[in-house]
Amino acid sequence: MRNLYAGGRSNVLAQNGIASTSQPLSTLEAVSILKMGGNAVDAAIAASAVLAVVEPGSTGIGGDCFAIVSMHNKDPVAVNGSGIAPKKMNLEFLKKNNINKIELTSPHSVTIPGSVHAWYSMHQKFGKLDFEQLFITAENYARNGFSLHEVEARTWKQNEKKLNQYENTKKIFLPNGRAPKFSEIFKNIPLANSLKKIGKLGAKAFYEGEISKDIINTLRVLGGFHDEEDFANQITIFSDTINSNYNNYKLHQCPLNGPGITVLIMMKLLEKFNFESMDATSYNRYHIQAEITKICFELKETQFGDPKFKKIDFDDFFSDSFINKLYKKIKINNVYNSKKAYVTSHPETIYLTVVDKDLNTVSFINSICHAFGSSITSKNSGVLLQNRGVNFRLEENHPNVIDGNKRPLHTIIPGMLTNNKNKPILSFGVMGGQYQPIGQAHLLQNIFDFNMSIQEAIDLPRAFALNGKLRLEKSISLQTSDKLKKIGYNVDYEQDSIGGGQAIYIDRKKGLLIAGSDSRKDGSAIGY
Repeated sequence: MRNLYAGGRSNVLAQNGIASTSQPLSTLEAVSILKMGGNAVDAAIAASAVLAVVEPGSTGIGGDCFAIVSMHNKDPVAVNGSGIAPKKMNLEFLKKNNINKIELTSPHSVTIPGSVHAWYSMHQKFGKLDFEQLFITAENYARNGFSLHEVEARTWKQNEKKLNQYENTKKIFLPNGRAPKFSEIFKNIPLANSLKKIGKLGAKAFYEGEISKDIINTLRVLGGFHDEEDFANQITIFSDTINSNYNNYKLHQCPLNGPGITVLIMMKLLEKFNFESMDATSYNRYHIQAEITKICFELKETQFGDPKFKKIDFDDFFSDSFINKLYKKIKINNVYNSKKAYVTSHPETIYLTVVDKDLNTVSFINSICHAFGSSITSKNSGVLLQNRGVNFRLEENHPNVIDGNKRPLHTIIPGMLTNNKNKPILSFGVMGGQYQPIGQAHLLQNIFDFNMSIQEAIDLPRAFALNGKLRLEKSISLQTSDKLKKIGYNVDYEQDSIGGGQAIYIDRKKGLLIAGSDSRKDGSAIGY
C-alpha cells in the first residue's frame, strides 16, 4: 500500500469495465460508452475524440495514432494509423526548393493525418455501436465549450507565441488574443462541425470531402505541396504485433514505423542485470536505464524507418549475440558517450486504455507531435495539423530519410502484456515524446522487478537520457543527482515532469480490473 502521508493516488478497481486517460472528461466518456453497451474499441474511439477537443495541445483529428487491440481473448492486433508524407516530399525535391530543414511550424512538417482513418477502420473491424454515437460528446464539447484543466492550461500558455504565428490558429486557439486560462470555457465550433460530418459519413468525410480540401487549400497558401491524391493514399495498417518473452509473459509492440522494437530490445538488456538488491530510486538503477537508453537510441536513430522503404529483419536485433554486443557497452562506473543517438525532435502525446466486461482490451495512443502540432489550423474546418514530418531525416540513404508516401519513424507506442495463453493482463502506455520506450521499460520494471502496484509504478520518479543530458524529475534526491554526476553525467533537473502514463492490469483469477492514471497530467481512471 502507498504511504498515505506522501500524497498521491489510489489504484482504481472495477469488475465490469474500466478506462484510464489523460483527461477526466475523456475517461468519463469511455465509461459512458461502455455502460451504454459499447465495447472497448467503441469506448477508446469516443474517448480519443473527446481528447481531440479538450487536449488540443497534445492530440487532435489532425494527427496520428497507433493501437494494440485484443478482442474476444484472441491474439493482439497492431493498428498503424500514422500518416504518410505528401508524394512530392522527397530529398531531391527539398534540395531543389532550397529547403535544408523541416521547421516545426512549416507546412512541410505536416504529414497526412492518420487518426480518423484508423478510428473508422478499427470501428469497421471491431466496433459495436453506431460510429456516429462515438462523436456526440466530443462534438458537444467543441460546440458548447468545456472548462480548461490545469496541465492543459499550462501547456497552452507556454505555447502562446507559437499559436500567434498563423491567423486561423490565432483566431480559434487564442480567443481574446491570449491563451485561455485554467477553468475558462473554450470552444472550437468549426471543429464541432467537422466531428459531426465524420460521425455521419465516416473516414470519407475527412479524406474525400470538404475537410481535406480545406486542409489542402490552407497548406498550399503557406507553400505546402499536399494534394487530394495524398489524402486518398492514406490507409490504416492492421498486422500482427512484434513481441518477445518478458518475465514469463509476452510483451507486445506495434511494428515499425513505430519504435516499439526499441522497448523489446531494452527489456532484453535489462533482464541481464540483477535488480533484487537494488532500490527502485537508486542512482545505479537510473544509471543502467540511462545507458540502455543511449545504446538503444543509437540503434533506433541509425537503423530504423518505414519498413516499406527498407526491409528490416527483426530477428537480427533479438539474437543473443546482438544483445550481448549491446550489453558489453554498458559499464557500471562509466557513461557511454554516444554520438549517434541524437533525435530530430522530442514531441508530446496522449495515451489511453480501456477494458470492457468481456475483457476486450485496447491500448491506444494519439498525437499531433509537438505541442499544438505545426500550429497550422485549416481555415474553415478547425483542424489543427500535426508536424510529424520533423521526425524525418534529411540524409541520403538513411532508413528514415524523407520520401513521398513514406511514414516517418514515430515516437508513439502503445504496449500490451499477455499471459501464456496470449490473453491480455496489462495494457499500458507512457507519454512524453522520445521518453516513451524507456518510460515503458521503467513502468514494467516498477511492476515486475520492484513489486509495485499499478499506480505506484506510474508515480515513481523518472529520469531520461537524451541528446547528451540526463534529465531528472525534481522528486529525485540531490544525493542521487550528485552520484550520477560523479559517474560522468551532465545532469539537469526538469522544470516540469517527464511524460505521463496510464495502465490497466487484468487480474483474471479474481475477475478484477486495476487501473492507474498519471498525476503528471490532468487525467483519471474510472471503472464500474
